This record gives sequence, C-alpha cells and structure tokens, in this order.
Amino acid sequence: MGDRTRIVTPSTDPDRWTDEEKDYFDRGLCSWDVGVQYFGQTDHLCGARSKPGASFGHCAHHEEVLLECHWPDGTPRR
Repeated sequence: MGDRTRIVTPSTDPDRWTDEEKDYFDRGLCSWDVGVQYFGQTDHLCGARSKPGASFGHCAHHEEVLLECHWPDGTPRR
C-alpha cells in the first residue's frame, strides 16, 4: 500500500481532478462538492479559502470531514 498520508494535488495526481476543481485549487479555494450533481451539470464547489497544506486543497472544515473516514490520500480508513 502507498503512503496514505501524502497530500494530493493536481501535480501529484492529475487524473483525480476536473478542470473546474484544478482551477479552484490553483486559486487557493476549496473544491469540495457541496451540491447535488446530475448528469450534464457542473459541480457546485465550496469555494472557501483552502487550509494551507490540506490534501486536495480543502478548507479546514472539509479537510476535517475527509479525515473522519479517509486518509489524506483519499483511501478509506477501514
């Protein structure tokens, strides 16, 4: 198993990002999807300021939500 504590960014894992998510990351904004997504619709992303060093560039709140059940690299904690 790889390093579950590594920080995921568009540079380390480009295939895990949509163009919109990468744009948010590049602007220092949280790209956590807070909306309901239907086929053909764009995401509704959080947009709060990213927490420095947070995996996926999430804000402090969404980093906390992620880490409740997942490692920083996104793999489940089970």
